[in-house]
This record gives sequence, C-alpha cells and structure tokens, in this order.
Amino acid sequence: MNCRTSISFTIMVSICSLLFNASIFAAPRTNLALNKTASADSYVGARTPAMAVDGINSGESRWENNYIDGRPDSLKGNGWLYVDLGTNYLVDSVAIYWEHSGSAKYAIQVWDSNVAPPSNNDTGWTTLLTDTTLTYTDAVQRCLSFIKLPPSEARYVRMHSYKRLWNNPGWGISIYEFEVYGTPTSVLASAKNNKANPSGLNIRSTSSGLFITANGNKTQGSSAEIFSAKGQLVRRLTEPYSFLWDYNDCFGNKVTNGTYFLRVTSAGKTIQDKITINR
Repeated sequence: MNCRTSISFTIMVSICSLLFNASIFAAPRTNLALNKTASADSYVGARTPAMAVDGINSGESRWENNYIDGRPDSLKGNGWLYVDLGTNYLVDSVAIYWEHSGSAKYAIQVWDSNVAPPSNNDTGWTTLLTDTTLTYTDAVQRCLSFIKLPPSEARYVRMHSYKRLWNNPGWGISIYEFEVYGTPTSVLASAKNNKANPSGLNIRSTSSGLFITANGNKTQGSSAEIFSAKGQLVRRLTEPYSFLWDYNDCFGNKVTNGTYFLRVTSAGKTIQDKITINR
C-alpha cells in the first residue's frame, strides 16, 4: 500500500491493493462520471473510453490508449481521457482506478469554457494538479488514486498523461475507472448583472455553500470577505483563487437568511457584490 501526502492545496491518496475493493469515502457519494460520455485521444480494440466510466472494475472493461498503430507518443504514455458530465458541477475530487500500466506524469484538468468539444491539446484546459508520484510493486496489478481538488466549476474533467510509468515492456497507459465527484451548481442573482459593476463576481449555489470566483480569475493569493447587511464582518476566506463559503460565520455557526455583501480582492483589484440567501 502506498499513501501520499498533500500536494499544494490538494490531497491525494493512492491505494495499491490486490483486493482493490475498499471504499475511501466517509459517506456514499454520487459518481458524476458514471455512464456519461467519455472521449480519449485513442484506444485499443474494444477498450474504448466508455469502459472507463461504466462502473465496472474489471480487466475486461477498461480504457487503454493506442500504443500499437505507429503511435510513438502513445507508446511513451502520452494520451488523455475526459468525461462530459453533461452540465456544470462544482467538481471537488476524482478517483482513478489505474491498471498496472499507469502514468509516471499526469495532470487533472477541467474545461470551464462554453466552447464544446474541448481542445485536444492543453489549450483552454485548467490544470488543477500534476502528479509524478504514482508507484507500484511488481505484485500489484491495480492502483487507486483519490485526489481532492480545489473546488472548480466544470462540465468536462480530464486526465492527461505525459509519460508512462514503465520503461519496459512496450505498452501505453490504461484505466479501469475514472470517477468524478462534486455538487450541482445554480446561478445566484447578484449585482454582477448591474451595469454599475460590470466586472462582477461569478457566484454559484451548491448544496455545500456558495462557490465564488472573480470573473473566473485564477490569480494566486485572493481573499473574500462576507459582511452582514449592517456592515459587520461575518467571515473571511483566503484561498488560491476561488472560495466556497459554507454559510458559517467565523465562529462556525450557520448564518441566517437575508442580504449579505461580498468583497473579493484578486489580482490587485477589489470587487464588491450583494447576494440574498434564502436556504
């Protein structure tokens, strides 16, 4: 068994086991990728992208990139697999059930553009994590990577491999299952549509709280402050570029319904907004 520690502001745990059947979630969650449309740069025979999202952890049901038909890059482990969730979600984690042919360097990426389908290269994708720590022992045939991500709104989620794990023998990369977890989002009415505040904020309501970004800005070192209607500071959040307010105040108590003011500082700019909470 191999357990990994935190990477940047993400948490990754890899579990390699011959049994490969233990749940790592504290409570059951819905796999958003299950039976959704999956795409890949290539595949071998019947090992199509759809087999990575069918809920079957079996050697007969897995995706494998095409390393055979004169594809030297694929033989080196270059390839990608993404799933179309059908609509936007606030994605917070993924689980990858690797076959023994894993990736020595891969990225987890999201596509937050309205343009579909996503690009085949890295253009337009947002990389949430790059991992180079996947390891196996000779006896282990499968490995699970559970990756906690900074909450990010996305419809498409991708694993992009750049290098295969093994130097020999000659095969590419293969995944039994690619799972995505998160919560639905919906737009909250706010001052972002006010002509006096053209920059505005991107605010989404989820079952976990409010997801806040400054016009999709991903500048490191941003902060958000929530004030009551009387101007009292309720909560201050500091995150790399996005914020998830769980409706708690600074003492851990749930706030009451009503009007609140947001002040977000990002990329040297301060944006203010107003929202009404009615849970």
